Amino acid sequence: MLVVLLGLASPSATAAQGTSENAEARVYFEEGNRLYEQASRARGAQQAKLLQRSLEAYVDSLRIVRSRNALFNAAIVLGELGRNDESFNYFGEYLRIEGLPASDREDATRRRDALRNEVAVLQVTTEPGGALLWIDRKDLAARGVTPIELALPPGEHRTFVEKDGYDPMEGTQTVVRGETVVMVLSLVALPADPLVLEPAPELAPVPTPRPRLRNAAIGTAAGTLATAGVALGLSIRGGTLNDEHDRAAAEYRMTGDPSDLQRAEELADRTDRFNLAADVFWGTTIALGVSAIVLYSLHRKKLKREAPEVGISVSRNSGFASVRIPFGATQ
Repeated sequence: MLVVLLGLASPSATAAQGTSENAEARVYFEEGNRLYEQASRARGAQQAKLLQRSLEAYVDSLRIVRSRNALFNAAIVLGELGRNDESFNYFGEYLRIEGLPASDREDATRRRDALRNEVAVLQVTTEPGGALLWIDRKDLAARGVTPIELALPPGEHRTFVEKDGYDPMEGTQTVVRGETVVMVLSLVALPADPLVLEPAPELAPVPTPRPRLRNAAIGTAAGTLATAGVALGLSIRGGTLNDEHDRAAAEYRMTGDPSDLQRAEELADRTDRFNLAADVFWGTTIALGVSAIVLYSLHRKKLKREAPEVGISVSRNSGFASVRIPFGATQ
């Protein structure tokens, strides 16, 4: 065993750890190797003293860099000192290192298993894994991450298991020397925090758009009716003046009085002016009526309703206009 230890702890093996180990850790590690070599040649109390000093050097090296060679050597020294619980646990930490060569892993596993009959082992597995484990005291550092095997003093122990996102668990287990007690824990996920929805911002009320096409159509239709009324009045007045002109012309033919001729000419002139004005207003009425029809047709097309009905009747002496428009529709 001593030959194997010294071979693993040789300077060339140490160099294989890589350049990440700093000089101070290397000094402690090599000091532990030197003291262990001396202990291998000593006997009795002197050997125990040298083994203890060798262990202290390895532990000092591990405080700086947690190297696998220092772990392995410290585990062997602890076993030779009779501290089997600690030796088992150092081998366990060594075996949890990723990327160990298969031969090194088999050797460490064999050495650890050889200690099982001398220690009380607690094996803790959680579903899911990766939970922190404390033994007996929560105020100290966690002993490791599940799944894990730990050698403990025989007797009753309290366990504390925690993992982010899951309910913490506590328990009590009694371990016996020479036996492995297995704990399998199913962690319960914490309920998800309820989503807090922020209240939606209050939107300003959107003003209802005014029915512009309908209003324009109604206004144009009203203008149509107004101009039709004026045109009708002018047409009626023009008809009255035309009748007076006819009577004045008849009197002139009977009397030959120049005053009757003058009056007949004045009445004819006034009749022409009224008829001309009536024609203009009737033309305007027609234009407004057509505009009202077009505007309301567009409005009704937008509402998918039928167009308004507008009727216009025009003559020289009289006229009539009608517009039928449904009211109350919403745009």
